[in-house]
Amino acid sequence: MRAVTATASPQHDPTALVSQRGAAVGGVALVSGVGDGIGRACALTLARDGYDVVLGARDGARLERIADEVRQLGRRAVVVPADITDVDAVARLVAAGPEQLGRLDVVVNVAARSGTSRPVEQLDAEDVRRSFEVNVLGTLEVSRLAVPHLRAAGGGSIVQISALSAHTRLPGLADYTSTKSAMVTASLTLAREVGRDGIRVNVVVPGYTAGDGLDRYLDGVAARRGVTRAEVEREILRTSALRRFPEPIDIAEAVGWFASVRSRAVTGQVLHVNAGEWIP
Repeated sequence: MRAVTATASPQHDPTALVSQRGAAVGGVALVSGVGDGIGRACALTLARDGYDVVLGARDGARLERIADEVRQLGRRAVVVPADITDVDAVARLVAAGPEQLGRLDVVVNVAARSGTSRPVEQLDAEDVRRSFEVNVLGTLEVSRLAVPHLRAAGGGSIVQISALSAHTRLPGLADYTSTKSAMVTASLTLAREVGRDGIRVNVVVPGYTAGDGLDRYLDGVAARRGVTRAEVEREILRTSALRRFPEPIDIAEAVGWFASVRSRAVTGQVLHVNAGEWIP
């Protein structure tokens, strides 16, 4: 019997696929909720990977500073000060990529409200409502308005940032964890709805992440319990398989993978980046 030699097409050729890694160059990414931690790391990682970046958050001065860092990497940056609960501001934020940079290929939703750390029986309805407005409605509004632009670009990637506490169900965080759980469910539903347009929707779930937020948390726990911060830190790290806290860049690298052609067959997935703090 004569052997049949298969000729790899470009879409099945690993070498060709690797070469497509540079396909991101010239693309445009939007990052909402850009602060000095995960949001900044995502913006700079995407810029390093070849994207021009639209930066959105309420603090315009901080956005300008991070935009300068993006430009130092050789990419364009557009700053849009925006409150994610303001529908008109969100519309301006999402439109900035297509209007000022020519297209939109990637959306990363980092914006979040942390909640109030109270037992359920002590929750204030207005506090819960504000958390839902940011973590669910705001994130969905950015995603909803982005879909037509991603479709026009021939497809793209939406990456949502969730939180590990939505899976561990820590006491006192019901208002926050319920919003993050709702956001994940809605995002995975969106993945099914827009997949046929070549749009992928995935979720990255950080655990405790090094930075100012974690510093404040550790200091607060230590003060309440009357112990040293180092003791609280050691206690938390004992539950971590890698015995370390992830850094913002670790979260951003996962986001960059979801944004890239390297994950072109991945959608509707939830990726935990927590150094083995929680293993399902």
